[in-house]
This record gives sequence, C-alpha cells and structure tokens, in this order.
Amino acid sequence: MRADIWLALASAACFALSTVAQHRAAVEHADEGTGTSPLRLVVRLARSPLWLVGLVAAVAALLLQALALSKGALVVVQPILLLGLLLALPLSDALARRMPGRGEVLAALAVLVGLALFIVAADPDRGVPVARQGHLLVTAGGWTALALLAALLGETVLRGRKALLLGLSGGALIGVSSALLKQVVGLFGRGPLDALLDPAFAGVVLTGVAGLIATQAGYAAGHLSASQPAHSIAEPAVAAAIGATAFAEHLATGALPLLGQVAGALLMVAGVIAIAAVVPDLHDDPHDGSRGRPERTGRPGAERGVA
Repeated sequence: MRADIWLALASAACFALSTVAQHRAAVEHADEGTGTSPLRLVVRLARSPLWLVGLVAAVAALLLQALALSKGALVVVQPILLLGLLLALPLSDALARRMPGRGEVLAALAVLVGLALFIVAADPDRGVPVARQGHLLVTAGGWTALALLAALLGETVLRGRKALLLGLSGGALIGVSSALLKQVVGLFGRGPLDALLDPAFAGVVLTGVAGLIATQAGYAAGHLSASQPAHSIAEPAVAAAIGATAFAEHLATGALPLLGQVAGALLMVAGVIAIAAVVPDLHDDPHDGSRGRPERTGRPGAERGVA
C-alpha cells in the first residue's frame, strides 16, 4: 500500500480519537456554554482534560495529514480521512458500553466500499506540489466565505439548523485549511522561510482555528449526528475541489471511471447520512449505556433532537 494511504489512515485514527474526546467534553460542558459565544465555549473546554486529550490527538492527526499530503493528492488523502468518522463510532460505543447496531455496521460498510470504489475509479494524479499563489488564494477565499456564511446563518436566521450549519462550516474550513497545508508542505521543499512567510501559512492557522471553533460549537449545539456527517462530507469535498482547481489533480475520465467515481461518492455520502440516522444520542448521559438508543418516533429526526 502507498505511503500516502498509510499516513492518511493513521491520521484518520487520530482524528477519530479527537472527535470522540472533544465531543464528549463539549456535551458535558453544553449547559455552561448556553447563551455564550463559540469562542468562549472553546475557552471553557480548554480547561477539560478530556478535551485536551482530543486536542493532542488532533495535532498528531494534522502532522500525519501533512506527511500524507506531501506524498499524495488532496483528492485521495481527504476522503480517506472520512474513515475517522467510522472509527469514532466503535470508540463512542465502547466508552458508552454499547454494542454497535446492524445499521451502524451497514452504513460503515457503505462508506468503506464507496471510498475504495471512488479512489480506484478516480486514479488521480498528484498534480502540482505548489499551486499558483493568486489562484489558490482566490479559490480558498471563496470557499472560506461560503463556510463563514453558513456559520452566520446557523447563528442567526437558521438557528433550528445550527448544529448542521456549524458542522458544514467547520468541515469546509478544515477542508480549506488542508488545501493550504498542502501548499505549505510543498513550499518547505524550497526552504522553511518560504513556507512560513507565505500567505498560505497564515491561512492554515486562521482557517484551522475558525474550523475548530465552528466544529466545537456544532458539537455543543446538538447531537453528533446533526453536525459530524455534514462536517465529514464538506471537508473532503472542499479540499478535493481546491485540489482539482488549484493543484491540477486530474481524475480519470471516460464513461466507466466516471460511473465508478459517481457511484463511490454517492455510496460514501449515503453511508455518512445513514450513520447520522442510526448513531446513539450522545446528548444522553455519557455514563449511562441504557439510554444510548432513543425510542423511535413517527417524525424523522425527532428522536435525535434535530429540529
């Protein structure tokens, strides 16, 4: 197996640990964060040992992701990070002393099969290691503006979909940050100063921090199933879009490869959405495994606390 895939898988495992630890910490501090800004919520969470464990895991994931991006394409590395969501499920179940349900297993298999089908059918090239600065900044800036708009709508006129929109915003911002990280990694080949002084480095920090704040606010705003699937879909989609446009990561063409790519992408999206429909309600008491699977009601989404 290629080095970029191994590194991306290791990064996904660290992201899974980070997701579970930080979400549980956010849920435990949700009442404290009621009525406060997302930034103040993050400051409060920073006092939680569990959240800090998640932060360390996130840093390790980021370093592994940077190594993976130095050896492979965004359109390959970022979808593999979707596996972090799948790994987060058994971790969450284990902490809550639950057995994974059949629906979770089938949804996870759909994501795995879809991911494998997409990567094999796409057969992308690595593109260029360093994108043209102006092209990259315009592309990244456009996606950043859309991500911030989603967060603003979630905080104002669409508060009933706050967790969903913040998850979408956080995922898109992390996707932008990942694309800019690839640029920084590529510039390191020319010299550390070239990388650190490039606007892309500041962009990695700013979009990464903004993505972290939006993600944590999404965790606290509702069930993990309301924010994490949107985050998991938006992150690789935005990163792959920037990879295709700014880094010239071309995918295989032709009827059969395109059919495989579309089928793989649809399977991944369907699997992630299905996971949202079957995961336990993590707003229940995290120490009470008996409350892990809420009773179904007649209205779709009602049992998950989704408006």
